This record gives sequence, C-alpha cells and structure tokens, in this order.
Amino acid sequence: MILLSNVDLIMVGVLGASAIAAVSIFTQPRMMLLTVARSLAAAVTLLTAEYFGAGRKMRAGKVLRQSLFLGAIVMLIFHIAFFAYLPELLIWMGAEEYYLQLALDYAWIALTAVYMTSLTAILQAIQLGFGETAVVLKTNLQGNVINVIVNALLIFGLGPFPEMGVRGAAIGTLVGTLYTFGFASWQLKQAGIMLPGGFIPTRLYFREFIPIFGSIFSEQGFERIGMVIYTRMVAELGMIPYAIHAICMNFCDFYYCFAGGLGKGSTVIAGHAKGRKDMVEWKTLLAVSIKWSAIFSMVSFVLTACFREEIFSLYTSDASLLPLGSLVMFIVALVSFPEAQQMVCAGILRGSGKSAHVAIYSFVSITVLRPIITAFFLYYLEMGLVGAWIALALDQSTRAICASFLLWRLQKTEKWCLETVEGT
Repeated sequence: MILLSNVDLIMVGVLGASAIAAVSIFTQPRMMLLTVARSLAAAVTLLTAEYFGAGRKMRAGKVLRQSLFLGAIVMLIFHIAFFAYLPELLIWMGAEEYYLQLALDYAWIALTAVYMTSLTAILQAIQLGFGETAVVLKTNLQGNVINVIVNALLIFGLGPFPEMGVRGAAIGTLVGTLYTFGFASWQLKQAGIMLPGGFIPTRLYFREFIPIFGSIFSEQGFERIGMVIYTRMVAELGMIPYAIHAICMNFCDFYYCFAGGLGKGSTVIAGHAKGRKDMVEWKTLLAVSIKWSAIFSMVSFVLTACFREEIFSLYTSDASLLPLGSLVMFIVALVSFPEAQQMVCAGILRGSGKSAHVAIYSFVSITVLRPIITAFFLYYLEMGLVGAWIALALDQSTRAICASFLLWRLQKTEKWCLETVEGT
C-alpha cells in the first residue's frame, strides 16, 4: 500500500514542486478526518472480534449496520464543515498563496474520496474482526491499482483522456475509493453479513460502543497532537535537516505500517480468545506475537543498518546529505525493536478490553513527554536532527515498556477473560 502511495506521489511530482505542495498540504486535514473514521472502525473491529469468538455473528452484523449509520452521519457533518471552510483550513495548515488555488482544485474532489474511505474503513472493520484480513488486502490493492491507472490517464492526458493535472490525481483517488467501497459492500452482502435490519443505534449499542471508541479516539488524537508538535519542532531546524528527516521518516513508515499489521492481527485474535473465554489461546497468542515481532524487528534492523546508505541514496542524489542521513537511518534501524513490541502489546491489550490503558500511556508518552524530550535535545543540548530522532526512539521505548508491563500484569489474572460484551 505504501509503495502504491509513493507511485502516486511520484506521478504528481512530475508536474513540479507546486503540484507536490498542493497535494501534500491536504495530508493533515485528511489525517484529521481519518482519525475519527479509523477510531470508529477500530471500535467495530474490537466488538465484532469478541462477538465472532463467542459465535454471535448475527450480533456482529447488527453492530456493523448501526456503526455504518452512525459513521455516515458523523463523518458527513465533519466533511461538510471542512468543505465550508476548506480555503481557510488550508491556509491555516500553511498553504502559500501561489499554490493555494491548485491545492483547492485537488482538495475539493479529494474530500469526497476521504468520505468514501471513512465508510469503507467501517465496512472492512468487521472483516478484520472476523479475521478475514486477506480479503481486506485484496480489496484495497485493487482499489489502489485502479487509483494509479486513472491517475496516469488523467494527470498526463494519455490517449483520449484530457490532461487534468492535480485534478486528475484527485479524480483517480475518488474512483479508487468508490471501487473499494462498492467491492467491500458486495463482499459483505455475499457473506450474508449486510442482511436487512435496523440501522438506528440502540441504547445497548451506545453502552458497548462509546467506551471503546472514546479510548481509541483519545489515543489517536493524542498521537496526532504529539506528531504535529514534534514535526513543527523538526521543521524549525531548517530546510536541509527537515529534508533528511522527511526521507528517514518516509522509510521508517514501511516497517511502522508492517508492525501495525502485527498489532491489528494481535487485536483480532485476542478479541476472539476473549469472546471464547479461552485463556490458553490468549497466552499462546501472547507468546507467538512477541516472538515473531522480535524476529521481524531483527530482520528490519539488520537490513536497515547494513544498507542504510544505499537506502538513503535512493531518495536523493545529493551526497552532502548522506553523512547525517546515514546516522539517522541507524537510529531508524534501532527503533524497529520498540516499535513492533509496543504495537503488538497494545494490540493485545485492546483486544482484551483494555483500550483505555493504551490511551492513558499514549497521552503521557506522545503528547506530553515526546515534545518535552525533543525540546530538551534540540534547544538545551543542541543535538539537532539526531536529538529529535533520539527523542522519537525514547518515546517508542517508553510506550513499549508501558504496554509490556500492562500486558505482563494482565496475564497474572484470568478474571478479566470472563468480562465480555453484553447483548445477544
């Protein structure tokens, strides 16, 4: 998915720096909207995973229908507000006057694509909850391939198609998201999950859903706030350090998202075990997940550390950036270990009904400690970009320690496994 996304950005990049800026400036508004949608989807995944483990698929279908109705209304309100104030929002995000109109040309269309992505995330949440991750992968890959193809046709005006520039990129994204939404809906209908039934959320639904959503949304919001503050501090270091940081962060995202997959898988299986009240399965998951996260992290560390100069050189041919870039890339390699550990442990905690615990330590570590530690390394010790990445590594390590400790404490008691969601 990341590779396809990079291809998308490379095609836009051919149009020039202003096109890159116009498309990139919409990233933060998009992430703000998706924070809400992904929190809704994560709550659905947790609930449906437990219902699936308990053999209550019909109840999981009710949760999906009610969540889809709630998500469609809530996200529509947010999207209308963003649509009404989009120029002011982009300017607040830092859009310059000389490419603002270009950014609006892209954002007006891309905003609709974000709405479709939000609804698709809720639909696919139940597939994740049932453990059908291969189906989700297949659907999203097809949608992104269609996105890339339509982009190529409309950005450059290939064949009979008009040359539309950044508007073509936005239309390509919209077409891809429409396909993904339609195909996901068809899959659920074929599986008998989207059966006719009530879509209006009930009191029982809110009693189950709100606590889980609140914890996950708090965690996502804390991470977004912390990342904005952190990125702003790094940007103040200057253009060259920030360019190096952007390259290293882009590469770091590859393993970060892979580790995120380990975390989601752990969430689903932990939810299944909780629904079955099967502590043996839960403890087996814990041992296997931690073992494989360590193995994958070791592979990531060795490959990144040994080939860090070659990897960095793929992004830029400027040899003057290589010394600092190579040093930061080694820190990227080291971060692989706490990164995967905290995601797997947090995933098991969420699946075990302890989402609030993850939200609390995420707030302390990401929103409070990371900016303070970053400021200490940047302004007091004057360590520059290296200091910023050490601060990131310490943040990841803090979260890994917190998640590991909470998980260790949880496995000491089996009473929590008897606590399951209510309803039929």
